Amino acid sequence: MPLYDGKKFAQEGLLQVAQHCAQAALHAPQLIGKTEIKMEIVAGEELENYFHVQDAANKLGARLTGETYKLAYTMGEPPVLLLIGADVTPIVEAPCRTACPAGIDVPRYIRLIGDGKYDQAVAVVREKVPLPSVCAYVCHAPCETKCRRGILRDDPIAIEALKRFAVDHAKNMDFSKSSTKATGKRVAIIGSGPAGLTAAYYLRKVCGHAVTIFEALSQPGGMMRVGIPQYRLPREIFDKEIAAIKELGVEIKLNSKQKSLDKLSQQGYDAIFVSIGAHHDTSLGVSGQDSPGVIECLSFLRDLNLGKEVKVGHRVAVVGGGNAAMDAARAALRLGAKGVSILYRRTRADMPAYSGNVEQALREGVKIEFQTTVSKIKSVKNELEVECVRTELRPADANGRPLPVPVEGSEFGMRVDTVIVATGQSPEVPSEFGLSLGEENTIQVDPNTHATDREGVFAGGDAVTGPASVIEAIAAGRKAASWIDQYLGGLGIIDEVLAPPEQVPEVSPAQEALGRVGGDPEKPQIPLLPVEQALSGFDKVEVGLAEQEALVETTRCLKCDQVGFDCGACGFKTCREAVINCRNRLIETGGEPWGWLMKGPSCIWRAMELGISIDWAAAAAHRLNVESRIGMIPATAFLRMGYMESCTLITVLPLGPCKERWYFAPGSGREDYRSAEMERKSVMLQYPPLWMRFTGPGRDLGRRGINVKDRWWEPPYTRIEIVEDDDWGDSVLDRDYAIFAAADEIRKKKKVRRLNLPRIKEILDGKKKR
Repeated sequence: MPLYDGKKFAQEGLLQVAQHCAQAALHAPQLIGKTEIKMEIVAGEELENYFHVQDAANKLGARLTGETYKLAYTMGEPPVLLLIGADVTPIVEAPCRTACPAGIDVPRYIRLIGDGKYDQAVAVVREKVPLPSVCAYVCHAPCETKCRRGILRDDPIAIEALKRFAVDHAKNMDFSKSSTKATGKRVAIIGSGPAGLTAAYYLRKVCGHAVTIFEALSQPGGMMRVGIPQYRLPREIFDKEIAAIKELGVEIKLNSKQKSLDKLSQQGYDAIFVSIGAHHDTSLGVSGQDSPGVIECLSFLRDLNLGKEVKVGHRVAVVGGGNAAMDAARAALRLGAKGVSILYRRTRADMPAYSGNVEQALREGVKIEFQTTVSKIKSVKNELEVECVRTELRPADANGRPLPVPVEGSEFGMRVDTVIVATGQSPEVPSEFGLSLGEENTIQVDPNTHATDREGVFAGGDAVTGPASVIEAIAAGRKAASWIDQYLGGLGIIDEVLAPPEQVPEVSPAQEALGRVGGDPEKPQIPLLPVEQALSGFDKVEVGLAEQEALVETTRCLKCDQVGFDCGACGFKTCREAVINCRNRLIETGGEPWGWLMKGPSCIWRAMELGISIDWAAAAAHRLNVESRIGMIPATAFLRMGYMESCTLITVLPLGPCKERWYFAPGSGREDYRSAEMERKSVMLQYPPLWMRFTGPGRDLGRRGINVKDRWWEPPYTRIEIVEDDDWGDSVLDRDYAIFAAADEIRKKKKVRRLNLPRIKEILDGKKKR
């Protein structure tokens, strides 16, 4: 039978295998539709990563399969390895969690709220966000736009309102104690906005570095302090969270604007994080923009939020359509303006402002003139005459937004006391920083590491992206902290476990509340202050949910993080129990890719979809007359090296000139090396081993009385039964640690999430016989 050149196959045949694999995923028994099959190709020099791990294991007496990979590679005819994998745990990646830039486990904290465990719900949020109250009050909730309840049935879950309910009702939110030993390294952070505070929190508390924040303003908080009015973010809540970060030992120096990075380096700082935000207003660019009474939006909000006296008169025009424009308009009403108009050159659908902010502005009496732009401003007898023109929208510009064009003959004017210009923001980066800048004066960084082109200098938040959301800045601060720690010699592991292991209550308070209400609940309306009361000051407008409303609302969750069959095949009565057990185990082990060492439930349905995809891919390779063999042990090594991120089970399908032929006879439980016989029959792989699809406790299916055609769970398949934790020999544990250590070197080289080797060693040593 002819051999295929690995390189040639990669070019000509791999697509067909991938298509078969994808087709299998589509035709798998997708009653759940929640298993994402992933594929990744490993070829060429990247194979050396596997050989490195293989050698580390072999030195301690282990034998990882794949010697033929190395043989073909050294002969100059490297094979192509197709990695096929999926997450087969009972925990499904819910759309709401995926949509969160910080990766907050939304279904979990909703579940805990329903159980009446508000402290634990806040702890889950804080595991990813060190400013949970700020997040609860001002996050624009991208999670709600992806909520399946809103897509499939009626309205999305009130996720943001539930989070706010939890932080308002939690009795213990003190998670500020640090147990990390000091490293002796020093980090300077320029800017105390959401990105800077987040990075400071993790670098100090989790990584043990000394952190100093330099803030140019007189109060900490960045744009959260000076850009968001108090009616959206009460200052007493915000101040508590900043105080908690300071209690960790983070030093915040106020009125300390920095103009030179070199001076900070000379002061002994080992790394610098630039998170200066985007505090520079974009000019209007029309005649009369410098007239008295024309003010910049950020300057207006900054003075207002820092307690300075601000006067706007009775008539105000705000130019722009973002959140700053909405905040300025609503603030102007509270300062005594009788009429406020927003002039925006596109339609409401094109507005960058959050819909809730727009709706509340309209509710409070703000008028919005859509498809209107300003052409000139004139000062007339202590008033401002604003000349406007209507616009029509042309096809999208380079930014993907409709291009507004003035309509001839549509001019009109209005007289106002004040014009607030809110047409955009950009960072103000001192030239002395010596950093490369891009469009809108943003700092250029490596998107993977947040490193700038200066050694030891990182940047994140609005200074890099331009004006964005608080939660996006927090996510940037998290990522930057991880890479700064790695730069300083750490592992970059900043994950925290703050919530205790979850328990399943016999009866949840949410179910009891639903029983009292009865029927199919609807999404609650968030209570707001009456308009007259809201405009009388700067008290928070959103009152929040009552306890019964919050508990009932949690029952509307479709539990997208669970398969939902409650079949019991994984060994647990319900999917919720399986999810909780698996989540607790992941927390216990630090979420590392343990492979066979991690004894936890597998979902029979999710594993089945992966198995069918593997079957089809192998069949396609067979039809192409390519010598192939499914490999599980090499797959575990690739998993540990950081390939196939988020997968918990992967397999390797080697394609190309591997000098061995394998045959698997269904029902025999044997993989035999029969090169001559199989070459005569032109058969290499008739069927991949069934146990690949039914690993873990899921293989107890037949034992539990569920009717299956074949008794495939009986011997000889028990030869690969997952062993009990205490049955591993000490030498095997040492070999496994060697594999982890070698794999971590690969992760470091690939610049992906590092392994927590100290934690892994602690767990493996704990399994040794004493």
